[in-house]
Amino acid sequence: MVTKLSIVIFLWAIGSASATAAPSSKPSSQPSSQPSSQPSSQPSESPSSQPSSMPSESPSEQPSSMPSEQPSSMPSESPSEQPSGMPSESPSEQPSSMPSEQPSSMPSESPSEQPSSMPSESPSEQPSSTPSEQPSSMPSESPSEQPSSMPSEQPSSMPSESPSEQPSSMPSEQPSSMPSSSPSELPSCTPSQAPTPSPSIYLFYPDYESSGYDQGCLNDGNQPSYMDANPTNYLFSTLDKCCSQHFTWNYESCMGTLDQTCARALWYPDWAGSNTGCLRDGNEPLYMTQNPTVYLYNTKADCCNEFYYYDYTTCIGSTSSSSGTSYYADWLGDDTCKNDGGAPSYMVQNPTLWLYDTLTECCAAHYAWKSNECLGTTTTPSGLYYPDWSGDNEGCLNDGNEPAYMTQYSTLWMHATLQSCCDEHYSWNLSLCLGSSGSSGSNKWYMDWNENKCVQDCTGASPCSGLAETWDLVYDTQDKCCTERMWWDTNECKA
Repeated sequence: MVTKLSIVIFLWAIGSASATAAPSSKPSSQPSSQPSSQPSSQPSESPSSQPSSMPSESPSEQPSSMPSEQPSSMPSESPSEQPSGMPSESPSEQPSSMPSEQPSSMPSESPSEQPSSMPSESPSEQPSSTPSEQPSSMPSESPSEQPSSMPSEQPSSMPSESPSEQPSSMPSEQPSSMPSSSPSELPSCTPSQAPTPSPSIYLFYPDYESSGYDQGCLNDGNQPSYMDANPTNYLFSTLDKCCSQHFTWNYESCMGTLDQTCARALWYPDWAGSNTGCLRDGNEPLYMTQNPTVYLYNTKADCCNEFYYYDYTTCIGSTSSSSGTSYYADWLGDDTCKNDGGAPSYMVQNPTLWLYDTLTECCAAHYAWKSNECLGTTTTPSGLYYPDWSGDNEGCLNDGNEPAYMTQYSTLWMHATLQSCCDEHYSWNLSLCLGSSGSSGSNKWYMDWNENKCVQDCTGASPCSGLAETWDLVYDTQDKCCTERMWWDTNECKA
C-alpha cells in the first residue's frame, strides 16, 4: 500500500540526485546557517575547523600556499597587489606607516630598533657594519677604506712613511733636510726658514724671576717644583691663558704684542698697502715669508728704521716709548700719578685707558682713596670726629688727619660730636672713647661686682665709682639697685 509518506520520500530522493552529483564523503559537523549561493567547484581538502564569521566579499584569486598561522586581527584595507613570496618569520609589531615603494631584496638580519624618520632615497649597496653614531651631513662620495681618527684639513699628497710622534704646532714651510743635532738653548726671535723641531713640549708658566714689566710666561720646562705640584693654577697649554691668569696688568708685553717685544707675528713693510709703515697681520707676501731675514723684523722700530727711515716718525706712529706730559699711575714707583714721560709701554700703547690730560683725572681714577696726597693738596681741618682705626683704635679724633675715603664719604664716617662718634664706632668701649672729654655720668646706680655693692655712675669721690659701661643696668636709687642685684645681703651692698 502506497502511503503519502512514501511518495514524499521518493520525490525528495529524485530532487536530491539532480542537485548533487557527488555528495561529500565527510560532511561538516557544523554546516553553515547561510550556505553560499555559488559553492566552490574545488572545495578545500582540509577545510578550516573554525571558519570565518565574516568571509571576504572579494576573496583572493591567488590564495597563499603558506597561510599565516596567526593571521592579523586587523587586516589591511588596501592589501598589496604583489605579496612577498617569502614573508617574514618574525613580522614587526610596529609596522611602518609609510612602507618603502622598493623594499630591499636582502633585508637586514638585525634591523635598527630606532629606524630613521627620513630614510635615504639612494641607500648604500654596501652598508657599514659599524655605522657612526653621529653621521656626517655631507658624506664623501669616495670614502676612505681606512679613515683617520683626526683628519688633516689640508692633507699632503705625499705623506711621510715615518711620521713624527710629536709633530710641531707651528711647522716650517720649508723644513731642513739636515736638522742640527745640538739646537741652540737661546733661539733667535727671528727664526731661520728651516727651524729644528723642539724635542719636547712644555707648558707655559709664570716667570716670577724677572722683575717689573719684563715679567711674563715661559715654556722652557724650568718651572719651580711647586708649580708642577699645582698645575691647575700655574701650568697652561697656551700663552694667552698664562698671561690672562698671572699678568693681566702686563698682558700685552706678556703676549709679545707690544712693538718692542719678541712677538708671535713679525713686522714687514706695507708696500702693497698704504706704504707708510710696517704691519704684522700675517698677510705679508710669500716672497717675504721665504726670505724672512731680509723682510721680517721682530720690532716695529727695526722695520721702520730699515724700510721707512726717510719718514720714521710717520711709520712708528703713536707707538713712541714716551708718554709725554700725560699723567699715569706709577704703581711700581712712588704709587701716585706722574707726568714725567716714564709710563710703561703697555700704557703708551693704550693711552685711552691709562693716560690722562690732568692730574685730577688720574687721581680720581686710580687714587680716590688718597686723593689729597695724590693731588699734593692740604685741607683745613673740618673739626669733625672720626674713628681712629689706623692709630691706637681706642676712640675718636678731630685732628683733620682722617683718611681720604672718610672725607669723601663723610656722612658715613664723620661726626659733629665726640659722643656721636663714640656711640657709633666704640659703643663697646664707650668710657675709654669719651675719656676726659666725656660726660660726667648719669648719677644713677649700677652694680660693681668687684666691690660687691651698688655704686653711682659719676666721676669723683665715693659713692662715685666711675662711669657705667653700656652693658651695666642702672637704677634711680641705691636701694633699688641692691634689692634687684644683691637682695641676699643688702647691707653689704650699701656699705
